[in-house]
Amino acid sequence: MSLYASHYPFTEIIRKLFFTYIRLYFRPHISGAHHIPLEGAFLLTANHASHADTAIIFSTLPSPLRQRVVAAAARDYFFEGGWQQSTARILFNAIPVDRETVKGEDPLRHVIRALDEGYGVVIYPEGTRSQTGKIGPFRRGIGRLIALFPDIPVIPMRLIGTAQAMPKGAALPRPRTVHVCFGPPLHLQADLKNRASWQAAANAVREAVLQLETKAA
Repeated sequence: MSLYASHYPFTEIIRKLFFTYIRLYFRPHISGAHHIPLEGAFLLTANHASHADTAIIFSTLPSPLRQRVVAAAARDYFFEGGWQQSTARILFNAIPVDRETVKGEDPLRHVIRALDEGYGVVIYPEGTRSQTGKIGPFRRGIGRLIALFPDIPVIPMRLIGTAQAMPKGAALPRPRTVHVCFGPPLHLQADLKNRASWQAAANAVREAVLQLETKAA
């Protein structure tokens, strides 16, 4: 499995140093990590309120698992070349997702291929960071993935405190304890020919993520 894994020199050394720093800086409290599959494809569906989210998520994963987990990232922000693209690839095996539909191209094509290849995929179904820290609507794209891959587990995930640690627009993070809550796998159904069912599945995932806030309190 090397299609989406980073092949930059010194990747593992850089990751070890970076994620050690993230754990020390944010001191994440982790619950439900046993729900993460250790093999096979899966979707990690998290709320999104901060640029620190992906770093915090990956810092909670066992080191061997990071080799086969990729982060879906906005093409228009992270894949314009330069240091942002290189950093995202080195640290998170990032793959591009188009936030706006491009004529003739499937915006989720890389996510679909990664799941086909057996990767775990971190995805933010809101599609963008929250302005307020509250969870917004989940887009139906996650429901389409569920329709395409009915046997792949969906792991709901709740990040609490990241909006305060690094709110949208902040240049630097603030040291703050955050909570990372993984929920039990969801096995949902959606019909590829029925887009309303995609949204219904997306809403079910969102509700599972919302429920994790209560469990972490």
